[in-house]
Amino acid sequence: MNKIFRPLVMQEFAILIPFFLLLLFFYTRNEAMLNEITIFSILRTIAFPALIAMGMVQLMIAGELDLSTGAVMSFSAVFTAKLIRDLEFAVAEAVLIALAVSIIFGLLNAFLTIKIGIFSVIATIGTGFMIRGGSYLFTNGLPIYPLPESFALLGSLRPLNLSFTFLFMLALTIIVQILLRSSKWGTALYATGSNLKAAKMSGINTTKVKTICFVTTSFLSATAGLLTMSQLPGTPGDPIIGLNLELDILAGVIVGGVSLYGGRGSAIGTLIGVAFIQLVRSGLVIAHFNPYLQLPALGILLMIAVAWDVIRHKQRLA
Repeated sequence: MNKIFRPLVMQEFAILIPFFLLLLFFYTRNEAMLNEITIFSILRTIAFPALIAMGMVQLMIAGELDLSTGAVMSFSAVFTAKLIRDLEFAVAEAVLIALAVSIIFGLLNAFLTIKIGIFSVIATIGTGFMIRGGSYLFTNGLPIYPLPESFALLGSLRPLNLSFTFLFMLALTIIVQILLRSSKWGTALYATGSNLKAAKMSGINTTKVKTICFVTTSFLSATAGLLTMSQLPGTPGDPIIGLNLELDILAGVIVGGVSLYGGRGSAIGTLIGVAFIQLVRSGLVIAHFNPYLQLPALGILLMIAVAWDVIRHKQRLA
């Protein structure tokens, strides 16, 4: 257990200091920031980006990233809704088909990045546009509904006043953290991201490692899209599901200590980073700031986190 959590102490402590200072600042502006309703609402909202971030953290440790996650969320939701409402598929069948399609998207991202050699940020922006466009083509820009009440079953569950998605995400975070710190998979990830040539020379199949990471990220994105749809009133397959969420995920992962250069990061740090981003978003609204400050604030946080990552990388190379 110490092996799993010892490397986290300094990194997570550094993130938690501004986290609690910001929380205190918002509380002084509006005491509702720390009431039960607000806290549980923020925790439920964190669940979706954090779920996808558990795939993204592995992908970025391996030295790549995926900016098609929000689009995959949208497509999985509208495609499932289309299959159920218009083609009369059973709920379970439609969900499995949508998840299978997400695996194909992950394989496509891996092929473009690893085999063709396109930078992952460019490749996944391209596939993101393509996939999001598919969502709008399926729906003509309108939500698909109604769907059977059974689809909303998981979305309606509130164990401990938390969503099923949050508890699922929390369990996955623990599993990913253990895998990263005390398994051969984690060793392969860090080696691939730290020094690709050295990893190949040591016998690690880096192509396989990166492909698995792309597929995992895409699969979790689709899962998050389906779970999002299950919590919406009327469970509509809405093409705007996940819109711009990839930026929140990327900012949270980087703020959480994952390096853009690969080879560094943790699941717990990522969870804290995503929570930090959501704290900023919710806090600005609850503290009665102009809600349009959310995007500039997110951009500033992202630039600061990236600048810090670049500085640390240069110091290592010096």
